[in-house]
Amino acid sequence: MKKEPPSPSLAAATVMDPDLTKKERDLLEQAERHPRSYSEGEMSVWWATAPRLLRPGAGVAALAGGAWVTGGTEWYTPSPHDDRATMTDLVDRSMQGIFDTLHSALVYAWPIGAVALGVAAFSFATDAAVRNKSARRLAELRGRCIRPAELSDDARALLARAQQAKEAVRTSAVHRFDLIDRQHNEVSLPRQEWEIAEDLREYTRLVKAEPANPEGGKVTALLDTRRRAMQASLDGIARRVSALESYAAQVAKADDRYRELQQIQALTDGSDDVLDFLARTARDDLAVAEIEGMTGKAAAVADAFTVALESAKEAAVIALPARKTA
Repeated sequence: MKKEPPSPSLAAATVMDPDLTKKERDLLEQAERHPRSYSEGEMSVWWATAPRLLRPGAGVAALAGGAWVTGGTEWYTPSPHDDRATMTDLVDRSMQGIFDTLHSALVYAWPIGAVALGVAAFSFATDAAVRNKSARRLAELRGRCIRPAELSDDARALLARAQQAKEAVRTSAVHRFDLIDRQHNEVSLPRQEWEIAEDLREYTRLVKAEPANPEGGKVTALLDTRRRAMQASLDGIARRVSALESYAAQVAKADDRYRELQQIQALTDGSDDVLDFLARTARDDLAVAEIEGMTGKAAAVADAFTVALESAKEAAVIALPARKTA
């Protein structure tokens, strides 16, 4: 099957189902921006939590072990030599005081650490559960988002053309000022883009399903028939894209006439002042006729803009047919 290489000046963008809610769209966009955070999919809450608790858990265990060790250590035993303290007694008494102080601190510290560890474990587990929920929802939404990398070269080129036509209409002045049914465009253009992207994704899937090395004449003949059918389908999609491009071209023509009309109106708005000035300086019928001619030219451009606008609206009927409501 003959495949046309994509134009280097066009780059397709990711397309999302226009029926997605804002929350679903935000989730897909977040996954698009941070693919590593969602690449692993759903995982066990335990295995997502346990590695993060190893270090703090070891710290709490060390505190508890320290409390146990210091509580069972006896450094100082009263001297049997009457009531006289020896040097050893003084050293042992000091060490016992240090250990008693350390023991008291550890006795309070390790339960606090254990509580903090439990809170951290709950927080980590909650984060993992929320992430798993997002991963499950994202897996459900994958089919409602089409990335350019999923498409073959010729399919990607068609999608880029459709998106360029869509963007040309959306950024036009006649669209912004609602001169060509802005409300209909904002509903129909994303729908047209999505349906084209869906068809192109299915076309790409069928192309990739073809055997790379067909064996036997029957397989080759069947493959030729299949490719002709797929080429006919691709041509149908291309006609749809061409209709969008024709609509965009008509909108661009209306845009040009609109800008021309604005410039001429700006010039002719001051025609009365020019007329008064000429009347004061020359009072020449020819000068008056010249000003009136300017006004006539403005009216002619206005008529041309009306024709261009009507042509754009007729092209919209072809490219963006109204959807039937249930």
